Amino acid sequence: MKPFIMVSTRSELEAAQDEYDSFLAQSGLAREDLQHLQLEEADFLRDVSVERVSGVFIGGSPYNITTPARAKTRSQLDVERQVRDLLAVALKEGVPLLATGFGLQVLAGYLGTAAGPEYAEELGSADVFLTADGRQDPLLAGLPQAFTVFVGHDEGVGEVPAHATLLASSPDCPVQMVRVGRNVYGTQFNPELDVERFKQRVSIYDEAGYGDPDLSEDILSKARSEEPHQAGRIIRNFVAQFSRD
Repeated sequence: MKPFIMVSTRSELEAAQDEYDSFLAQSGLAREDLQHLQLEEADFLRDVSVERVSGVFIGGSPYNITTPARAKTRSQLDVERQVRDLLAVALKEGVPLLATGFGLQVLAGYLGTAAGPEYAEELGSADVFLTADGRQDPLLAGLPQAFTVFVGHDEGVGEVPAHATLLASSPDCPVQMVRVGRNVYGTQFNPELDVERFKQRVSIYDEAGYGDPDLSEDILSKARSEEPHQAGRIIRNFVAQFSRD
């Protein structure tokens, strides 16, 4: 089987490794079949092609697209440019790709639709609802009409980008999952996270100074009390749909 690639955009190495481990666990792949690259390590023209890979996952990021350009660090500007370049290669070459969180916002911007803070969702869980197109999409096969996901973002996308098909939505963030063409997808939520891995992610960002430990414990207690999270099926379906020898 041609391998899948997981591309991390996070500068925090512990968070990037935890994210890779989350995708690995949800995918059902062996470690050698899911290669892990930091964004700056990826040679898109060499590493990302239909001849070399089955598909690509793009992980999330703590960056905000709507930060004024003058206030963005060089690292953030580089990450945004590299994600856009990777999306362009995937769309041009027909490489299957699933972008999560920040990646969806970059994808929307690439297609001409801006993100905004009015579509933010607090750190925790949310219910998303499949559209009619979502119910027919192979990546959402086996999922109910409504299911619970983990979220946490300061901005989101409110309008369906041009050339995209809306697959899932939520009351606070209208664009939760889209498909562009036949095999490029974006999710605002984090399909790789179950309760335990959500706990790890929250802990890492608390320690990095992004979170509030007292608030985080309340969030985690609520998450543990809810229905099991089923969004990992999206990653497994992506693998099943696009695995190639």
